[in-house]
Amino acid sequence: MNIKAQDLMNLMEEWAPARLAESWDHPGLQVGNPEQPVKKVLISLDLTEANVDRAAKEGASMIISHHPFLFKSLHRIDLSTYKGRVIEKLIKHDILSFAAHTNLDTAKDGVNDALADALDLTDRSGLVMEETEPLLKVAAYTEFVKAREFKGILERKYKGRAGYFYLLGDADDSSRMGKMEFNAASSALKEIMEDLRSVCGEVHCDIYELKNGASHEYMGRLGKLPRPMEGKEALLYIKEKLGIPDLRYAGNTDITVCRVAVLGGAGSEFASLAKAKGADLYLTGDLKYHEAQDAAAMGLLIADGGHFFTERVVVPKLAERIRREAEKRNWDLEVLEDSGAEDIFGHV
Repeated sequence: MNIKAQDLMNLMEEWAPARLAESWDHPGLQVGNPEQPVKKVLISLDLTEANVDRAAKEGASMIISHHPFLFKSLHRIDLSTYKGRVIEKLIKHDILSFAAHTNLDTAKDGVNDALADALDLTDRSGLVMEETEPLLKVAAYTEFVKAREFKGILERKYKGRAGYFYLLGDADDSSRMGKMEFNAASSALKEIMEDLRSVCGEVHCDIYELKNGASHEYMGRLGKLPRPMEGKEALLYIKEKLGIPDLRYAGNTDITVCRVAVLGGAGSEFASLAKAKGADLYLTGDLKYHEAQDAAAMGLLIADGGHFFTERVVVPKLAERIRREAEKRNWDLEVLEDSGAEDIFGHV
């Protein structure tokens, strides 16, 4: 089945809703036409000129990057500048640019789950609570046959956002009425109700919030190493697993590390939270001198894996996830990935 860029944008919104992004962030559409047909998509950490050139050469009409290309406002587009030149190439070659940034950091199976996967962390929990979303109970009366049809839509379209469907007094007689109930995330309610009306017509619904039913979204992850390790061994383990050429750290290495907190990109301000939640070691990026001092003083072993190395792990994970979903939905789509990206910082 042929698809448009909007189909992939909708898929990314399902997986990493824009509501999860930090207030200062600018994820989503960067440049391009959502109605653009897409047969090839390139997944990358950054939108670079090299990636745009590759997309143009290989016929990819969409690039999904983690970092937004238009992070800061542009007051003019000067085609002689780097950004202007990239925008010109995107438009010239009909390539749409889309970004999933801090929303992908927080989302399930996003950046921080990919980082935890790379380190084989088990018994995981969230680190920084970002958002609490109310869970709603919806009850309505409709014909059995229509209720079963609507149940199929819930299962296919709203996986993870709706569930616990129950039909009271189910029967084969399509003319009979029955009561159906299901749970729904508040952010999905409007769209779910539109689908409900399209199948069942105008029906009266009772909607109420479930106590203690809210879902919580977290940035960062906390988990156990495959086995306890001494501090230096744990650092070398992280360095090898993530392919980091130079792993900076601060703190006492004469400790046993069992629990590790991770937050890809930049998360040094959450070191005290990682310690409070029982982490022996905290891995993040963009660590500053005094932040490292403070972490070490509180008895936390802290490691700076770099912005690039703590986030690039999401690229192959996201690419493979889109491949599986495309196959499931019978999309005519080839997924490319930027596996050759290098850290902007060199090491001597």
